[in-house]
Amino acid sequence: MHLPYFMRRVNRVFTNPVLGTIAWIVPPLATVHHKGRKSGKRYSTPVVAFRTKKGFVVPMTYGRDVDWGRNIVAAGGCELVQFGNSHSLGNPRVVSTKQAYRQLPPLIRPALRAANLPGYVLLDLVSEAAGASTKKRGTKARKG
Repeated sequence: MHLPYFMRRVNRVFTNPVLGTIAWIVPPLATVHHKGRKSGKRYSTPVVAFRTKKGFVVPMTYGRDVDWGRNIVAAGGCELVQFGNSHSLGNPRVVSTKQAYRQLPPLIRPALRAANLPGYVLLDLVSEAAGASTKKRGTKARKG
C-alpha cells in the first residue's frame, strides 16, 4: 500500500523542505538532485535510498508516477547525496518489488514487502571507480 495521493502535496510543501536540510546526512535518507523534464528547473527531493553493489535502490512510496522518478528516467540519471557523499547515477529503471527485493538490505526486506509499495527505482553508479564514493559534499575536487 502506498501513501495517499494528497500526501504528495503535503510533502512537497512542508515535509520535503524540512527533510531536505538533513536528508543528505541521515541514512537511509538521501537527496536526489534532478532536472524537471518539462521546466528544466533543478530540484532536490529527499528520498529513502539503499546502496547496492551496482548503485542504489529507491522505494517509490507515492506511486510509479512521482515527478522525481519521471524526471530521472527522462534525464537518464541524477545525482544522489547520502551521508555527505555525492554519487552520479544513471540507467534509472522503475521495477517491481520482486525485481528490487534482492537488492534491498536483508533486514529491511520484510518491512518493505509488507508495505506493498508500487515500485522501486534502480540506479547504477556511473562515475565512481570500483565503488568508491565521489567527493564529499561541500568539498572541491583537486586538480592533480
